[in-house]
Amino acid sequence: MFGFFKNKFEKDAQAAIERRAQQMAPKAAAKVVKPAPGPSTRDQDIARMQSQVGAFVTPERQALIQNALKVQRAKRQILDQLDDESRAKLVAMAITALMQEVDSPTNKKK
Repeated sequence: MFGFFKNKFEKDAQAAIERRAQQMAPKAAAKVVKPAPGPSTRDQDIARMQSQVGAFVTPERQALIQNALKVQRAKRQILDQLDDESRAKLVAMAITALMQEVDSPTNKKK
């Protein structure tokens, strides 16, 4: 039942977009390539997206991401083991370092 509503709204939305495009630029609307008609299922969409992602995410990139996540988890575990007093000191030290970096004369514009 909801599939009927989804299809109806998608068709209405597409028709509204096409009407608006024709109003805004009649010459450009004639050149718009319409998608091929046919049923598009969720599995087909997922397969299409995975094939596009496959070209983008190389094995080297995947390894870099996994390594970065491991490093981030390790740092997080170290910070989680700190007591409240040590964590407060670390935050104060970081803020001080950032403020000194901003105030340094090498960062001032002439």
